[in-house]
Amino acid sequence: MKLTSHQYAQALYDAVSQTDGKDHDKVLDNFVKILAQNGDLAKHSEIESAYKILDMKSKGIMQAEVTVAREMEINSGILDELNKIAKNKLEITKKVDAGIVGGLVMRVEDILLDASVKTQLNNLNNQLKQ
Repeated sequence: MKLTSHQYAQALYDAVSQTDGKDHDKVLDNFVKILAQNGDLAKHSEIESAYKILDMKSKGIMQAEVTVAREMEINSGILDELNKIAKNKLEITKKVDAGIVGGLVMRVEDILLDASVKTQLNNLNNQLKQ
């Protein structure tokens, strides 16, 4: 039975959470051995990403991807507003896509907030065609 990266990450997270800090090296050594035995060492970066998400969730932090039209700094005021919208503390990953023209697109897990000018123009165009 092949395990997914998420399943590996969950198993590692559970093992690390249930062991004393001084034993974490043993847990990691055993984990790497299991990955090698299963031929899944190449999944290490996916497992690391999934583990990070589990760790952040345990701390009440969600990962959000924010797409903006041009390079800009997401200052504390913008971050505070995004946290209010998400009703959670967010760790932001920023992406630049000139195709959205302006505004922003935010994805938090399976929730998409599209406040882009491109989408607003497309919606207006569709309404005018009706």
